[in-house]
Amino acid sequence: MKTELTNVDICALVDELKFIENGRVDKAFLILGEENKELILKIHIPEKGSRELVISVGKYKYLTITNYEREKPKLPPAFAMLLRKYLNNAKIEKIQQVNFDRIVIIEFMKVKKYKLIIELFKEGNIIFTDENNIIISPLKIEKWSTRNIVPKEEYKFPPQKLLSPYNLDYSIAYEIFRDYFIENKDVECVRLVSRLLGLSGLYAEEICERANIDKKKKNLSEEEIKILFNTVKEFFNEVFNKREPQIILKDNNFFDVVPINLLKYKDYEKKEYNSFLDAVDDYFANFLSLKKISKVKSKIEREIEKQETILKRQYKTLEQYKKDAEENQIKGDLIYANYQIVEELLNAIKLAREKKSWEEIKKIIKENKDHPILGLVENINEKNGEITVRLKSEDIEKRVVLDIRKSAFENAEKYYEKSKKLKNKLDGIIKAIELTKKKIEELRKKRDEEIEEKKPKKKIKKERKWYEKFKWTVIKDFLVIAGKDAITNEIIIKKYTNDEDIVFHADIVGAPFTVIKTNGKEVDEETLNEVAKFAASHSKAWKLGYGAIDVYWVKPEQISKQAESGEYLKRGAFMIRGKRNYIKNVPLELGVGVIEYDGSIKITTAPPKTLKERFLKYVLLKPGNKEKGKVVKELKRYLKNMI
Repeated sequence: MKTELTNVDICALVDELKFIENGRVDKAFLILGEENKELILKIHIPEKGSRELVISVGKYKYLTITNYEREKPKLPPAFAMLLRKYLNNAKIEKIQQVNFDRIVIIEFMKVKKYKLIIELFKEGNIIFTDENNIIISPLKIEKWSTRNIVPKEEYKFPPQKLLSPYNLDYSIAYEIFRDYFIENKDVECVRLVSRLLGLSGLYAEEICERANIDKKKKNLSEEEIKILFNTVKEFFNEVFNKREPQIILKDNNFFDVVPINLLKYKDYEKKEYNSFLDAVDDYFANFLSLKKISKVKSKIEREIEKQETILKRQYKTLEQYKKDAEENQIKGDLIYANYQIVEELLNAIKLAREKKSWEEIKKIIKENKDHPILGLVENINEKNGEITVRLKSEDIEKRVVLDIRKSAFENAEKYYEKSKKLKNKLDGIIKAIELTKKKIEELRKKRDEEIEEKKPKKKIKKERKWYEKFKWTVIKDFLVIAGKDAITNEIIIKKYTNDEDIVFHADIVGAPFTVIKTNGKEVDEETLNEVAKFAASHSKAWKLGYGAIDVYWVKPEQISKQAESGEYLKRGAFMIRGKRNYIKNVPLELGVGVIEYDGSIKITTAPPKTLKERFLKYVLLKPGNKEKGKVVKELKRYLKNMI
């Protein structure tokens, strides 16, 4: 079972992870498990929304974009806090695999350039450096003879492999490949492939099998070396361009995760995926949850086994008590059934004891085996003053111990009393059994609940409508959208604004473009004024504490990305040409509410009048000093209870 990614896997993953480039870091979390540590970077990606990049080191080494929920610590460890300090809102500029090694570098830009160097070999490590590879902080300090992973020292890469699949197209690569095989002709070819490219045994053997060359063969001919080299190229062409991601199943359990079809697994059951990222995510989420489930099961199963042992013992005791109660009842009944004979026998032995010893009595009984009364005696226990007799009644015959000091009646009552006591104990045993069964049932329920809790849970992804990528609201049945930042400002104008729409902008730097989607309908003055409030309240004027600000509106054809001669327009900025239709002193008024729109219940912002007319529930806002994050959390909690 795979517990870490190979360099081939990482190669495929990094290629698919390119989509996080240009994303921005929202927050960093660090989960410290018993066997592995997971660093989670929450990333906002333009037009895709938030994603969580998971980087795991320790026993299980992998990275992927996860669709599964993880319980994050309330108090982030120091390494996570450090990354938050340096990387919050940092832009991801690049992600790359280093020379086809199990090392990935993510480059960030936030005033300065920073790097996360992810080592996915040995126990794994995550190293945070500056742009010059000077270590700011590693997740774990490590020291070797050739390099040290400690703060303030330069990060040094481990020794690199001879060949990388990224440069196999050059003729020099074949020369290196051929020369290496000739120089090491006494070494098995599978080992040479592995050493040259740093491949795991699985992929090195796959290449030999595809080349139809025995993996243990030595001293390959030049023709065989060329075939093997071309097979390597074809293999990596698949990894780069023809991926068929899949999880390999063995005995219905996840066994391996690979980016391409492998001959080794041709007869195995497979679970296929559209992306290798999703396959890796499912594989490790399932694998790690099985570990947690196993711990839960082993702990509770031991308790269940203990209770089941108790239950077996209780059932055994119950059966024994029933048997003994019945036995004593029968013996009492036999004494009564043979009352006259038992009484005469007891009286006879009592009289004999007055004149004779036990030895003499035993001798007399032995000599009178055929006597109808004395012949019933099978044994005498002189120490206890007891005799064992064989009594019959209809089809029942049993040995019964009689106390010669008691009468037949008293002996019978002794057995009845024993039977009664045992029957009374049966009720207690039955109650104890029911309690044990209940406890076992509760333990099984607890086990099942905890197992269910430990199972990987996919995040519930609500299908976001296109307008939910932006700030949006509904005013007088018109959909209104506004940018969140420079990127979404540009997207709104270029992609989502039609000729019949109306574009608003507050008269202040740091305001979003706000667009009324008119769908060709006429917009009255009241609606224009209400949209102006929405535009004003979402501008920088709110943060600055303004009470009112001027807002203007224009038609889309007045907006251009063409700057005036000698000027430069930064991202998200546009030139406005022609007349601007001003609405003076627009008050900054805004609230958050619950609205039924587009077939579902949604939460968004709107000016007070719209909130009152259109929204189901709402809360009015005003500028203040509270942190944005805290306000958002309070509002979510409050409005959730109101839905």
